[in-house]
Amino acid sequence: MRYDEFLEIVAQLKQSNPIWFELDSDPPATKNDIKTAERQLNIIFPEEYKMFIQTFGGGYFAFTVIYSVSVKEEWSLVNQNKLLDLLDKQQFLAISDNQAGDYYGYKIEKGVSKNTIYVYDHEDQKIRKTKYQNLYEYLVEVGLKQ
Repeated sequence: MRYDEFLEIVAQLKQSNPIWFELDSDPPATKNDIKTAERQLNIIFPEEYKMFIQTFGGGYFAFTVIYSVSVKEEWSLVNQNKLLDLLDKQQFLAISDNQAGDYYGYKIEKGVSKNTIYVYDHEDQKIRKTKYQNLYEYLVEVGLKQ
C-alpha cells in the first residue's frame, strides 16, 4: 500500500469515526528527532515509519499503538527496544505491540530496517513474517480494523 492510499483511508475514517483519532498520542516527530533515535539504536528506519511519525506522532492510532522516536514520551521506541533487547539478540526493531506480549516491527539487516512487518511471539520467543508488506497495510488492518 502506498502512503497516499493510506492517507485517503485515514481521512475517510476520521470523518466517520473521529473518536478513534482523539486518544492520547505523542507529538509528530521532526527529522532531527528521527536522526537522534536512529543514532541511539544504530539503525536506519524505513521511510514509511519516518513518514508516519512525522505526520501522526507516536502513541494511540485508533486500535493500536505505534512507538514514538521521542525518548521522553510514554511510547518511546528507543526505550522500548532497549528494554526488550531484541535488536542485539534477534535483529528485530519493535514499533508496536498487541497489548498481550507480542511485538510488531522490522527485521534489521546490516543496520537497515526492512519494510515487511514481522511479529515477535513472546511465548516461543521467535520472529515470524506477517502478511503485511509495509507499515500502512499493518495499520489499516490492525489499527483501523479494515
